[in-house]
Amino acid sequence: MLALGYAFARSSFLVMLTHRLRYLIGVFNYFVYATVAWYLWAAVFASQSTVATWNLRDMQTYVCVNWIVRSTYFSNADNLLAARIRKGEIVSDLLRPTSLLLQFYGSAVGEMVFRAFFMGLPVGLVIWLIYGLRAPADYTAAVCFTFSVVLAFHLFFAINFLTGLAAVLVENLQGFLWAKFLLIQFLSGQLLPLEFFPEAVRPFMAWSPFPGIAHTPMSIYLGRMGHEQMLREVAFQGAWTLVLLLGCQWGWAGVRRRFTAQGG
Repeated sequence: MLALGYAFARSSFLVMLTHRLRYLIGVFNYFVYATVAWYLWAAVFASQSTVATWNLRDMQTYVCVNWIVRSTYFSNADNLLAARIRKGEIVSDLLRPTSLLLQFYGSAVGEMVFRAFFMGLPVGLVIWLIYGLRAPADYTAAVCFTFSVVLAFHLFFAINFLTGLAAVLVENLQGFLWAKFLLIQFLSGQLLPLEFFPEAVRPFMAWSPFPGIAHTPMSIYLGRMGHEQMLREVAFQGAWTLVLLLGCQWGWAGVRRRFTAQGG
């Protein structure tokens, strides 16, 4: 299994390596996103020192580091899987002796490694040199943040894979994919920390897997949690990761049992 996963990851890395220019353009795009967020929050905090317990320095670091991390773990597993199902190409995957989940997971890992070197690192260096972001709160926060980002990648992948599997039930998944994209942007805390949402909905958001994609790693990074709470939040992320990956395995097993390719 490890050898197969490595083979899929290596193949994905090499394929992306042949399209380096596309990702160099992506570096510019993510830098623009971070820059817009930087000056937007500067305008919001122009007349006040704190908003919802956040100061300007922490808020700018939160959004910029979030974009850097997102540039590393982002993948299109949902679109790719939905397209294979819609076109009937998934039939060939059903005939293979390897798991489709392992194939997509290995490809996502390869893409993440590529993005880390060719997008995340350049974007981070440029933003850090120009804007001078805050460093992690302390050594423990830095270590927990690293583990949290790894789990964020797995959560993002699992949600995408499950979304792609929904193409078996829906003929046109594009609207659902856009809705999922927007929901993750907000519910994960990618655009706004959870403290900015109405107090009535925060408990429901906190118990969902979505904050583990963005809000939890960044709260750890900025030291907004005590050491014990950091460990609890990382453990909570790990539990959701296990649940969702098992859901991916069961979902794919169900598709194998009763799949009918749309259009053929």
